[in-house]
Amino acid sequence: MSTLGRALAAVALLAAAIGGGYWWSARGAPAAGPAAGDFVLTDQDSARFDTRSLRGKVVLVFFGYSNCPDVCPTTLSKLSSVARRLGDARGGMKVVYVSVDPERDTPTVLRADLGNFDLDAVGLTGTREEVDRVVAQYGARYEIVPTPESAGKYVVNHSTTLYVLDRDGRLATEFPYEATATEIAATVRALIGPPDGRAR
Repeated sequence: MSTLGRALAAVALLAAAIGGGYWWSARGAPAAGPAAGDFVLTDQDSARFDTRSLRGKVVLVFFGYSNCPDVCPTTLSKLSSVARRLGDARGGMKVVYVSVDPERDTPTVLRADLGNFDLDAVGLTGTREEVDRVVAQYGARYEIVPTPESAGKYVVNHSTTLYVLDRDGRLATEFPYEATATEIAATVRALIGPPDGRAR
């Protein structure tokens, strides 16, 4: 095996050992581009879900999977904290959790996963082709890393950017994984606007 081959194998083994790797986005320098937009996937109730139905809400989109050992549950916990910080305004926010592991993340699995969090969220899955289109649309990334000796047989490395859409469905900003609940809540509150809705 070449030196490069050995290096790549070592990286794959390290990723498997720690339960998966992630493409971290640096604060102030989002890892993904500005692309965003509407899409249709299958939700945790096995119904087709069109993100256009969320007009009027601030939408927080992120990509992950239910077997994720750390980043995804941490993100869902952080977003639950964001919702608590919003208080009475929390109804103006919706979380959209897109699975990059559709083979394992059935609607039933996503429903059980989201049931662990105090959060108004929709879990979305679909065919691999459907998911790939949405991933590309948002400029996100993922990679399946085989772990044949593990029970799960593979882990999924994925980008960790949180995409924030305004009430008209436009990409307003992106947050890196390191962003705090306080920072995210302040942005979401500003995008929701006052209770009478006069300011957008």
